[in-house]
Amino acid sequence: MMRKLSVTVWLLATGLISQQGVAAEPDREAVNARYETTQCAHPCTANKHFQWWLMREPGQVEIRHLYQRGEPAHHSGLWMQKPANQMAYAYLMHEDQRAIDYMDVDLKMLGMKTDHSTWQVKSQLVTDEELVKLVKHPQSEVNRFGYRVEHYTGKQADGTQVDIMWMPALKLPEAIHYGYPKHDVTIQLQVLQFDGQASSVERAPKTGSNTLAYYQHVDFTDIGDMEHNADDVKWLARAHGAPGIDQPHAH
Repeated sequence: MMRKLSVTVWLLATGLISQQGVAAEPDREAVNARYETTQCAHPCTANKHFQWWLMREPGQVEIRHLYQRGEPAHHSGLWMQKPANQMAYAYLMHEDQRAIDYMDVDLKMLGMKTDHSTWQVKSQLVTDEELVKLVKHPQSEVNRFGYRVEHYTGKQADGTQVDIMWMPALKLPEAIHYGYPKHDVTIQLQVLQFDGQASSVERAPKTGSNTLAYYQHVDFTDIGDMEHNADDVKWLARAHGAPGIDQPHAH
């Protein structure tokens, strides 16, 4: 069922705020980081570039790509950590002011993992377990964005070469390079911001909790019933990349 929730009810339901309020102390868990992913097939004659934001708060992280298929992207994914090793997800459609909400059981039904390791992949890109398996080079420590950066290298079980520049204070990478047999992937931090911090570069396109509360929300389990409604089919056709949704054709 489609619904438009009040600010307080929706925030409490999703766990984006608690009844105890918000801590006044700044938290290094809360950070906005813009990355650029570069891909190239061997031999590297033409690179593909993708820019995206990771906007993290305690217990949640929003991932927003700036472009899709060469056009400005108008959607993002909001991952929320839940008790008992569970997660929830919301696919946000900003131009339509809509959200598709997924519970932990929905994600599992779609074959998506929701364990702690998966949460670390979403919120810090590299898991703690992955990092301890690599070789640390203490002599190569440097500073980036005002933070100490540690250098790790190694090889994954499938033979992929890995090179990571890691910021332990933020639990985020400054750079990652994956060397696959037929292509390379590099992820490079370009902008680092904190909430309330003035920036002369650009402002993170973070979706505030008040904005989310006024989006029209629909449960993933209700999508099947909506695919026979012409009006719903139109906006569902714009839900590019929403988990478990086959793109309908609007007539």
